[in-house]
Amino acid sequence: MSRASNRKIQLPHTIFREVAVLDGYLGAAGPAHIFQAKLCNLPSLIGEMMIAGESDPNFFQIDYKFTIGKGPITDEGLVAAIRKRADDLWKEFKAGANVRNRERYLRVIDTRLLDNPSLAVRAPAHQGVESKDSDRLLGEDRALQKLNHRNIVRRYARVDDPTLGPCILMEHVQGKTLDRIWRRRVENKQGPLPLPAVAHIAYQLAHALSHAHQQGVVHGELHPANVLIEESPHSKAKGVVKLAGFGGGGAGGASTLPYSAPDQIRDGTPSPASDVYQLGATLYVLATGKLPYEASSPDAMRDLLLSGDPHPAIVHHSRPEISPRFEALIEGARQKDPAKRWPLAKVVEEITQLYAAKMFSLDDAPRGSIAEELIVRVQTDFALKDFYRAIEAIDLAKDFLEGVPGGRGEEVRRRFDALKSQIEPYRSEVEKVKAVQKKHIAPVDHLMEELYTRYGNGEPILTHKDKGVMKGEGQETVIVKRSLIDGILAHTSSAIQELSKINAEMVGDMHRKMVDRASSQEEACSDLAKRMIQFGDDYIKS
Repeated sequence: MSRASNRKIQLPHTIFREVAVLDGYLGAAGPAHIFQAKLCNLPSLIGEMMIAGESDPNFFQIDYKFTIGKGPITDEGLVAAIRKRADDLWKEFKAGANVRNRERYLRVIDTRLLDNPSLAVRAPAHQGVESKDSDRLLGEDRALQKLNHRNIVRRYARVDDPTLGPCILMEHVQGKTLDRIWRRRVENKQGPLPLPAVAHIAYQLAHALSHAHQQGVVHGELHPANVLIEESPHSKAKGVVKLAGFGGGGAGGASTLPYSAPDQIRDGTPSPASDVYQLGATLYVLATGKLPYEASSPDAMRDLLLSGDPHPAIVHHSRPEISPRFEALIEGARQKDPAKRWPLAKVVEEITQLYAAKMFSLDDAPRGSIAEELIVRVQTDFALKDFYRAIEAIDLAKDFLEGVPGGRGEEVRRRFDALKSQIEPYRSEVEKVKAVQKKHIAPVDHLMEELYTRYGNGEPILTHKDKGVMKGEGQETVIVKRSLIDGILAHTSSAIQELSKINAEMVGDMHRKMVDRASSQEEACSDLAKRMIQFGDDYIKS
C-alpha cells in the first residue's frame, strides 16, 4: 500500500469467509483505502447478505418469512444454518457440480455484475480508539443502501472482515476523477473543459443528487475528487458520470474546503442546500479551470467563504462565451446565502432544458435572447460596480440587437441605450486598464510561462539571445540591450506605475486584479532570477 497506515495488508488478501480476494491497491479517498478485488465464494457472500437482511434466505431453501427492510437476522441458529448451507453450496461449486450457477448467483447479488464483474472494496484507512474512519465508512454504507441510480457508484454488499474492519463491496468504476481531469487540462495548457462537457456532467450530477435527496440522503462532500467519469470497456455509454463519497457527513479535509457552503461551515452539518452549493462550486471549477477561492491557509479560506462579500469572480469573467442562462444556473447554485440559492428542483429543471436545447454558449442561443440576457449581465455588473465587465458586456450586446424580433426589439434597444449612457463615463478609465494589460501584463504572462517551462525541464533559464549586452567598464558601462529578466521587470514596473494613475473607482475590481497581477509577476520573476542566475550573469560584455 502506498499510503501510510497503522496496518500493513499483504496482498493478495482474502476477506471474511472467502467472499472476495483483494489483489490490488487503487488508492485512498476520504476515510477509506480502496482495493481492486475479485469475487470468490459467491454462496458465502449471498449468505452474509441474507444475515444482513438484504437477501431472502428462501433462495437457500431455508424457510424464513423475509421482508425487505426487516433488518439483520439475530437468531444464532438461523445464522448458523445459512452459513452451513453456503459452505455446502461452495463445496459443490468448487467440485464443478454447480459451475453453471455462477450467473444465477451473480443475479442474486446484483444483475450489473453480469456486465461489469470488476469489484472495488472500500476498507477503513485507520482503525483504533481515536480513528473515526470505520464510523464514516458505515455512514457511507447506510447511505448507499438506499440509493440505486446509474450516476451513483453502486454498492453491492458489506462484509465485516476481522483484519480490515467493515468492507464495502462496490462497483469498480474504471475511469478518472473530475479532479484529475480538470487539473491535468490546466497543467497541459488545454484550458477548462468544453462547455457542452460541463453541461453533460451537470445534467447527470443534478439528477443523481435529486435521486439521493428523494431517498433522504445528503451527500455532504460533492467535489471533483468524488466524481468519476467512466471509461470502462464494459460500459455501452461513454462519459457516464459516477458520484461517490456519500455519507461522509461533510468531514472532508482542506482540499474539499473551497467547495464548502458557508452555511455548512457555520452549522457543521451538510444539508440539501449545501449539496446544491457544492454542485455549483464544482461546475464553476470545471467551466473556468480555476478554484473559486485561493487562500494561504484553511482558516483564511473559511474567512473568505463566511464573509458577506460576493464571490470575487463569476463564470463569464473567465469564459465570456458562456450563455447567460447556463451561467445563471451555476451562479444561482453557488449563492452564498441559502435563501437566495436555487433549490435543486430548479437546477434540475433548468439544466434539463439547457441540455435538451444545447444552449451552452452564446453561439448556441438565438440572437434575440442573447441580447436580452447580456443586458441583464450589464445591469448585474453595473450594480456590483464592476464597470470593466459591464463595458465588455454592453459592447458584446450591441452585436446581437438586430436579432430581437418584433416589438420586443424596441424595448430591448431602449434598455440598451439607457444602460450605455450610464456606462459611457467609465469607458475612458477602463480602456486605459485594457491598454496596460495588452502592453505590459499579457506579454509578461507569455514570457514567464516560457521561463517556468525551462525551469521545470531543468534547462538553463536564459538562452544566449535572452542575455543582455553591455559595453564599457565601471561608470562608463552602457547597456546596449536589456536582458530578458530586466525587460520583464521593466514591464511590471511600468504596469504598476501606469495603473496607479488610473482612477480605480471608475474601473471596479479589475483594477485591483491587474495591480495584483503585475505585482505577483514582478515577485515571481525576481524570485526565479535569484534562484537560477548569479548576479550579472544575465549580461554579456561586447
